Amino acid sequence: MTTEERVKLIISDVRNRGGGMLSNMLEPEFVDCDEKNRRTRIRYKRFKWEENGRGEVHGGVISAMLDTAMGVTAMAFLDHDVSTADMSISFIRPFDGRSFIIESEVIHLGRRIVRLTGRAVDEETGKMLASGTTNFMPVSYEQHKGILGV
Repeated sequence: MTTEERVKLIISDVRNRGGGMLSNMLEPEFVDCDEKNRRTRIRYKRFKWEENGRGEVHGGVISAMLDTAMGVTAMAFLDHDVSTADMSISFIRPFDGRSFIIESEVIHLGRRIVRLTGRAVDEETGKMLASGTTNFMPVSYEQHKGILGV
């Protein structure tokens, strides 16, 4: 299976989960994948429920968009489940457009840590709205079960 096929499969899995999970509610959409440079682009459309009191997308939702997009990218290139170890986000401009593209790039693909950078741009204007970095830890399904108490 190619990395692009894995990205599409992971996004499909995210979108088809039930139970009102935030990553599902964000409805990520595949845009493209650059396997050579270990990059992906994922689209998010804006929904009314995401807005803060000023009518902009809430910072927590923006964080979830970046976390989900970079997580999908990490899983696709690692071909393994991951769990967020840490994340840093810089908010540059308000998210007041209709749709956003999260561009993620794998910086380091190790056995114990996967590091990515991400940037969010307004799809219509191309202006950068936020940037972030994150580290993920590879985890197995069995480890997830232990963490979640399932």
